[in-house]
Amino acid sequence: MNAHLYLSLEKSIAYLGDLQSATGLLATLETTLQNDIFQIEQAIHTHHFELLQKIMHQLKGFAPIFCTDELVNGIVQTENLCKKTTAGLGQTTALAACSQLLINLKGLQAEVSAHLQATSVSAPPIQPSPQGRSPT
Repeated sequence: MNAHLYLSLEKSIAYLGDLQSATGLLATLETTLQNDIFQIEQAIHTHHFELLQKIMHQLKGFAPIFCTDELVNGIVQTENLCKKTTAGLGQTTALAACSQLLINLKGLQAEVSAHLQATSVSAPPIQPSPQGRSPT
């Protein structure tokens, strides 16, 4: 059904019941990703591992619904690395994982945006109901 690297519409449909329901939640996902990506970029720059771990934990909430298994695993592994950073131990590894995950999340965001754009272009325009008009 899809040739996406990060977005799994099949999983979304299986979880939510149909493509329309899945597509309806993708707009929320797109907005969430915009915010999370910005925060991840800032947290990587400042080495704020507590914030990175918190964001990864939140991502785990929706990832199994919308993301490929590989991306879900990457989120889980990155969260675990962020949890384990103490006084410089493992920080380089955690930062590298966060940077790679950031690239993947940007890819996910691009796939979500493309899907939403394609569905809005292909959706028939909504016609006003003649029943809602008052007689003149």
